Amino acid sequence: MYNHSLIFTMKYCSIFFILLLHLPNLHAQFPQAMSIHVEMGIPLDDNASNDYLIIRPQYALSYNQQLNVANWISWNLHRGWYGSVPRYSGNFIADTSLPAEFYRVKHSDYTNSGYDRGHMVRSEERTATDEDNRSTFLLTNIMPQTPTLNQQTWLSLELECERMCKNDNKELFVIAGGVFGPNPKRLNTVVSVPDSCWKIIVILDSGQRVKDITSQTRVIAVMMKNGTYTSGTTDWKLYATTVDAIEQSTGYDFLSDVPKPIQAIIESKNYVSVREYEHKRGLEVYPNPTQDHVTIIFDGMPYQTYSIDIHDLLGHSVKSYQSQSALNAEGSSTFDIDVEDIPMGAYSIVIRSQHELFATQFMKH
Repeated sequence: MYNHSLIFTMKYCSIFFILLLHLPNLHAQFPQAMSIHVEMGIPLDDNASNDYLIIRPQYALSYNQQLNVANWISWNLHRGWYGSVPRYSGNFIADTSLPAEFYRVKHSDYTNSGYDRGHMVRSEERTATDEDNRSTFLLTNIMPQTPTLNQQTWLSLELECERMCKNDNKELFVIAGGVFGPNPKRLNTVVSVPDSCWKIIVILDSGQRVKDITSQTRVIAVMMKNGTYTSGTTDWKLYATTVDAIEQSTGYDFLSDVPKPIQAIIESKNYVSVREYEHKRGLEVYPNPTQDHVTIIFDGMPYQTYSIDIHDLLGHSVKSYQSQSALNAEGSSTFDIDVEDIPMGAYSIVIRSQHELFATQFMKH
């Protein structure tokens, strides 16, 4: 969470001025009052010159005329956005709402590049009307993504969003974009290729808004490399991070309309789903993240035999054995656990005896 109120004020004024100049194309008069897609606030960084704000009925975005892709795209998602209209079947569409002096990316700029035209707002997420679906094929909603990122790893989180909306009746507020190096690779010399793609998802119940967010509100944040993914590495949960980490990588301040004390809490947590256990008391794990081993310190019985289970975030057991706890100099029970043989990702550790149960989680890099 960034504290730069002067920059915020100056930049907001700049964006508002752009809105006033381009009302016919922006479909908005005052974005935070008129568009649900910026309900969480307009993401801002320290450079207003490369943020061209577009508000559509289907989503909002900040376009970067130097990179020729969006800085971020923000949208609301609930079960009502899903429908039965067929997927638009034409070429991807140059965005004519951009100023005449901007380069307007074409379908052919991606042709034979080795990169997919990766939707930020997924086509399936706008299938209530033909117009909604067609809007997702505007090239300002598209980011160059490798085929395995677009079709597998990124898709796995899109499918989780669909499940939450349709099965759990959740209302999501989503922001997505890319992280770019100082001299990014370009498709056809114009379209910048991100090093990584990120997504932030605020999870609320149907009909809830920013005023309903509390310190317990769950937020999914992921950062995925724009590279090749192989079997066993395509689950979105492996790339969970924090909003704070994405802010650090992008320079943008997200969720700025959330009250600051709550914002500080929810942006600092990694909310990846893990099993909820009855007891989580008196337990530490280090180093975390780790590469080859972890040490567990907990308030258990010394020299007691415990079962140790390591699960991935889908609940699958990847390692299970029994061991007797040791005693450290401070009088706490400890285990040293070898994790060198398990793949990178996020895991939970459960330590239990007949009368005790402890749990925590760690990251393997």
